[in-house]
Amino acid sequence: MNRRHHGIKLVSICVSLAILPTASVAAQQAAAQSFALQPAATRTTSDTSAHRTGILNRRDAITAAAFVLGTAAAMPLDRHIAVESQRQSLQSKTALRHTMTGIRVLGEPGSIIIAGATYVYGRAEDSPRSAELGLRTIESIGAAGLTTVVIKAFAGRARPYVTSDTNPHLYKFGRGFHDDNYTSFPSGHVTTAFAAASAASQEIGYLWPHASHLWTPVLFTTASLVGVARIYEDKHWASDVVAGAAVGTLVSRVVVRYARAHPQNAIDRWLLPVGVSQMSGGRGMAVAWNYKW
Repeated sequence: MNRRHHGIKLVSICVSLAILPTASVAAQQAAAQSFALQPAATRTTSDTSAHRTGILNRRDAITAAAFVLGTAAAMPLDRHIAVESQRQSLQSKTALRHTMTGIRVLGEPGSIIIAGATYVYGRAEDSPRSAELGLRTIESIGAAGLTTVVIKAFAGRARPYVTSDTNPHLYKFGRGFHDDNYTSFPSGHVTTAFAAASAASQEIGYLWPHASHLWTPVLFTTASLVGVARIYEDKHWASDVVAGAAVGTLVSRVVVRYARAHPQNAIDRWLLPVGVSQMSGGRGMAVAWNYKW
């Protein structure tokens, strides 16, 4: 009975921790939906304003602060959660182990494969919105992944299994450059999952606003479960998960906002077959062909 109690307690803590970033991220999606429903003239003004004031805004600062607090709040629980996640009563469950593996693979490389397939579909089927969705998600994953690699390398935090889940405070500056055992902070899989979820949610809210309310919860819940899987597999501390969610979310917001503020950027001109925009003074979709394979 005691083991069952510990198992239920662990799952509750992990799910709550993984969904912590989801709450703050979900709030930002309302802005994307609001943007998508604006008249064309208002959109143009918003884009111009974004270009003048920069890619980062007050909402980003608030989101970043929330993630910093979330990471700090998770750190005192790192050791407890790691120990609980490795209890034999949980690790011996074959179905649970396979499920966690599947979720991890879905996060990475699954997110990359799905984004790439969406982009290819958009190009092959002359679907401008699908191509843009796939490209923006790939861009976000790439930018967030590079950011995480740099942080990992310098932070040099030991993965949980290195210390037998006993010391979440073992950092060796720069060791992550040459030793994967010291690349725990932040989680790369979670960064990828949240970058994909955030980028896709923003793009869906922009291109298919009426579908956003359905896809946003699905995307971020899946990304959160990737964090649970990484803890279960003893690859990351709980605070690594929150930090990875932060990097993925914030970087993807910058990427998407930059692309909207610079619709004629080189990457879009080379890789997008079409540009999607609203016709002046109306809500109909106008498609302008820029480049074609």
